[in-house]
Amino acid sequence: MFEDETPVAWTAVPRHAVVVAQDGSEIGTAESMLGDQNEDIFHGVVVRRSPDGKLVEVPAAHVIHMTERHIVTDLATADAGTLSAYRKP
Repeated sequence: MFEDETPVAWTAVPRHAVVVAQDGSEIGTAESMLGDQNEDIFHGVVVRRSPDGKLVEVPAAHVIHMTERHIVTDLATADAGTLSAYRKP
């Protein structure tokens, strides 16, 4: 999925990249990336979930790959509704 797009590192994913489930359906848009840039450790993505607009967290373990426009997860579409709310540290 999205093989025609250039893969990027977690630090290069643009804000508002589309976050998709394993079937390509939209979960929401990336608001920020979670991680430690000094240690280059990726923790996950803060997502503004479609359609309710709530900020939720997709843990790094569920991210398959990232491109210049999309973040692909291994989540089923139904899993989007069960994601944990993002809590600012």
